[in-house]
Amino acid sequence: MSVTGSKRLPLPKLLRSAFLGYCPNCLLGRLFNGLMRPRSSCNVCGMNFEYEGSTFTMTAFIHYMLICLFLTVEGLTLGLIFGIFPGFMVVLGTSAMVLFLLLHRPVRGLWVWCLWRMGLLE
Repeated sequence: MSVTGSKRLPLPKLLRSAFLGYCPNCLLGRLFNGLMRPRSSCNVCGMNFEYEGSTFTMTAFIHYMLICLFLTVEGLTLGLIFGIFPGFMVVLGTSAMVLFLLLHRPVRGLWVWCLWRMGLLE
């Protein structure tokens, strides 16, 4: 049962909470221990953040698709403007690492919130 009635929150607040990594059930607990390590459950309300082990798999798939999309656009743009220059692959590799670091928390937060809204997490 939702502690704060967060299913009735407006969409901008829900998205902000998901991006910041708060528990969808109580809005008090955090989805992460530190910067990158996800928690298995909320430390406030005890809600489990994993759905049959698929949370990691789906977030990895979403990361992969988003990073491929960004790198395709970036590679085509750089290739068309500058051609294939000597550090081309280094730039794309660095971009991939930076994108992973920037997208990890928001993607996982949004996916946990989606699972919770569908009623798959309790």
